[in-house]
Amino acid sequence: HMTDTETAGVAKSGAVAGLCPITESNLGDGIFNGEAFARNGGMFGVGSDSNVRISLTEELRTLEYSQRLRDRSRNVMTDGPGSVGQFLYCGAARGSAMALDRNAGEIAVGRLADLTALNRDTAALCALRDDQVLDGLCFAAGDDVVTDVWSAGRHVVQGGRHIARETILPRFKAAMKSLVM
Repeated sequence: HMTDTETAGVAKSGAVAGLCPITESNLGDGIFNGEAFARNGGMFGVGSDSNVRISLTEELRTLEYSQRLRDRSRNVMTDGPGSVGQFLYCGAARGSAMALDRNAGEIAVGRLADLTALNRDTAALCALRDDQVLDGLCFAAGDDVVTDVWSAGRHVVQGGRHIARETILPRFKAAMKSLVM
């Protein structure tokens, strides 16, 4: 809902735009001007605040596809030639870490080891080269390709299941039921 001038100003200010593309699509809130934001060096993170669908891959996919539909163009959310999936995934990781003031967001010496392992033996990823995997993740795969997650080096998702699932799941269901009642 910003003008191009406002978008450029926010991007250049160093602020991180927190985006929830699924919610924005579901509510008809409009389309974030991601192309102008990226062109001006803007940082972004994505979140799932939707009760409709909670999915990182879908948030990133919806972000890019909304830009494509608006602009009638392909490969919009990128800073030049190269992988749109890499730009989206890595950009969201860096921006989200920055917004949370978390020393993470990229694999680098001195950064927290926030890592994700993917099952490459799936229809969406099996034939892809290493440099194409993030495109496959963002545009073809679902979240079910995530096998393991490490947060600050702690192995919190193993074999596709959170290590505290048995404790978390009943509490999650109770919370959801209380919201629906």
